[in-house]
Amino acid sequence: MKTPQYTITNLILNYLIKYELAVSDIQHYPLPEKHKTTLQEKYDSEDTEKLGEIIGSSIGYNQALLIQRGQEQTSQKKNLRIFTNFRNVKDFINSYGTTNALKPSIELSTHINKLLMKNIVDDWDLAKTRGFSEKPNEIYDTWYKYRDFYPNLDPSDYFNDVFEWIKNSKDHNHFLIKLGILLYEFIDKAPFLAGNQMTAILTLEILAKIYGYNPDNIFPYFKAIDFLGEDFLVAFKLSKSKHDLTMFLEAFLYAISYNAVNVSKEYKETHIKKVRNQGAIEVLLNPRQIKLLDYLSVNFKITRNKYTKMMGVSFMTSFRDLQDMVDKGYIKVKGKGRGTYYISAKQQGEDVVFLDEIS
Repeated sequence: MKTPQYTITNLILNYLIKYELAVSDIQHYPLPEKHKTTLQEKYDSEDTEKLGEIIGSSIGYNQALLIQRGQEQTSQKKNLRIFTNFRNVKDFINSYGTTNALKPSIELSTHINKLLMKNIVDDWDLAKTRGFSEKPNEIYDTWYKYRDFYPNLDPSDYFNDVFEWIKNSKDHNHFLIKLGILLYEFIDKAPFLAGNQMTAILTLEILAKIYGYNPDNIFPYFKAIDFLGEDFLVAFKLSKSKHDLTMFLEAFLYAISYNAVNVSKEYKETHIKKVRNQGAIEVLLNPRQIKLLDYLSVNFKITRNKYTKMMGVSFMTSFRDLQDMVDKGYIKVKGKGRGTYYISAKQQGEDVVFLDEIS
């Protein structure tokens, strides 16, 4: 593949530097696995929520969180199939390692497309690239409005060339620029019979992980790319009309660098709170109370009865533990009488959906 025309502007350089510094910060502030998993779940849920907005099936963050945990209601599974498929792709990306037989290629994107569109399109359309004259199914694809026509080419051959260009280590184009160009090609060429938009973004996500630009697959790429809204469409169309991808790359790199910086800030803050301050917590709290803080970081609330059973202590001991944590400002009391429960002092708002209240 011949490198498309573009210019490395000061904006592009600035966004590349910001993104690389964000990756460096994440690597510099390592988190214990349990805290890393909590953040991963949060970002995956945000991406799932954003997917719903993109395809016109808004589900909200709480429902997205339940889906990520595999706790969606059985009666809703058919309506939520695209979201559960999306979760399965996220799981595949999270578990992807160097020993995986699927290497960066159109076959990797095809596998993602197969997981994504399973039981949504007919089996004979599943994970298939378009023929020369075939128009793709636009289900769950809002990028159809970007395209004036579908190029008459063999998508498999064309994208194999694109992936070979991406893998060429002797090429002097920055990897994130290559990633932006791959996204441009996905938007323009729509290689699959269905699910092109989602497959494209998830392909970027896994490639960024493979090449060290998405540590632990922590960056929510759907949220990042949707950030620009209609400005992204404008950048694509102008770049296409000028046969110069500079504006599109500026828009793409701005979106992913802005997202990466925000994630790295939260990563750093979590490191400081959970790792650096752990020594102080261990002095102020006993092991049961520390375990409760970890529990509340994921489960939002606990009752005194549940704490008693979980810790295997007497009712009076649980009362002293919980009251001590209230007095020290680690947890707050909510409700009255038998409805009393405890939440983290950091919990914001009163409209949380608690998992054990969902049947």
